[in-house]
Amino acid sequence: MRDIMEPILPQVPVEGIAVHIARCGLSMGDPADARLMDDGRVGIWARVRRPILGLLPARRSTYLGHLGPIAAEVVTPALLEGAQLRLRVVMLTPEHLAGSGDPEIHVSVWGDPRLLTPFLGVPEPLRPAGGTRSDRRAEPRYS
Repeated sequence: MRDIMEPILPQVPVEGIAVHIARCGLSMGDPADARLMDDGRVGIWARVRRPILGLLPARRSTYLGHLGPIAAEVVTPALLEGAQLRLRVVMLTPEHLAGSGDPEIHVSVWGDPRLLTPFLGVPEPLRPAGGTRSDRRAEPRYS
């Protein structure tokens, strides 16, 4: 049985960018991973181009940056529980296009809303009566 993935955080900025976006070969749609770091932040990793000895092409899992405090509040309990999350790079602004601003990386976080509802802090009266959209879709309708 496949888990139903729906967008939990559609576009979240990555803070403290630790790579040169234009040189690392990162592109929109690339998969990323979220991991808890020792200092309590949620780090974002992705496979980027990092040549061996500057000559041999290779792609390695590299730390891109970390999520902001509000996004981390949503994602941290899910990571502690081991809930399956899918992250994708949805927006990039490399250094040469940023102009006077800073380069940007934005990711989207997808997960099963039935498992993540407790982490999102949605009060019980505000939750939909019929469950999530995915719950209503899965039920067959007979007339």
